[in-house]
Amino acid sequence: MVEQDLVALWEKELIDHDHAQHTRRAYLHAVASFIAWYERQNHERFTPSALTPIDLVGYRTMLQQSRSAASVNLHIASLRAFCQWLLSTGQINSNPAARLRAVARQATLAPLALAPRHINAMLRAAQQTRHPARDYAIIQMLIQTGIRIAECSNLRLADIRLGERQGEVLIRAGKGNKARTVPLNASIRQALALYLGPLWGVDTSIRSIGLAWPRGTALEQPLWQSQKRGALSVRAIATMIEHIVEGLALRDLLPQGVSAHTLRHTFATNYLKDHPGDLVGLAALLGHSTLETTRIYVQPSNEDLAERVEHTRLNAYE
Repeated sequence: MVEQDLVALWEKELIDHDHAQHTRRAYLHAVASFIAWYERQNHERFTPSALTPIDLVGYRTMLQQSRSAASVNLHIASLRAFCQWLLSTGQINSNPAARLRAVARQATLAPLALAPRHINAMLRAAQQTRHPARDYAIIQMLIQTGIRIAECSNLRLADIRLGERQGEVLIRAGKGNKARTVPLNASIRQALALYLGPLWGVDTSIRSIGLAWPRGTALEQPLWQSQKRGALSVRAIATMIEHIVEGLALRDLLPQGVSAHTLRHTFATNYLKDHPGDLVGLAALLGHSTLETTRIYVQPSNEDLAERVEHTRLNAYE
């Protein structure tokens, strides 16, 4: 039986057993990729009767060198089903994939979080943009609260409560359309005062800003205003951060690829360092619907692992 006929019969089997179209495509692609590899590796045409467990393990090893665990395991599932079909149709006498195991998924590491020197570099750079007070306050808002960039962009004056001793921001419609309240620490309260004072023509103390806070319909004004006094879009905030990151990365003051979401990760990582084990509190602040989503911050980061290996007692050059 030639290869094309074999794959065509395999496809008919998948259709007959009512596999979803995307599953059929994935399985067919995986088997076709294996057959092509087999023929290159063995310098002969593929025949089911010549298939051995060693061939399958060799293919799995090759995939592991460049594919994720999920991708490798999809190929393995496809080959298991394929070999079971070959056995059931009498094309092989024993199943070479019977003991072919899936590969273990790599443990999920915590996302990148910025070091204090990186945060300070970003804050200094924000103070040198065309809108220093506003951009500084936005960076502080993202770092000090961990809110999402879209949540930050949507803020209105009505969402902010500012006091000398405490404050809070209301996220009206977070992910999943759920509202939550996040406390505002002194750093972001002062940053907001420095931003809003000149706009309102008042002193930049938190007390003065609190007394000058608008009433009524004026509360629906956007917190972050563009040059034309309109609301600052998500794209505009992201572009501002990209420009800051670009300049700092060129001077090796910040890792490449930092984004607003990195600032959210930074907040979460530092919260757990200060309050170990408080996943419930962190989930509430971040707006996570389940603790499983928050649990990623309990995992070590690449930087944590590198630091631990560097200081192992086996390192003679520590």
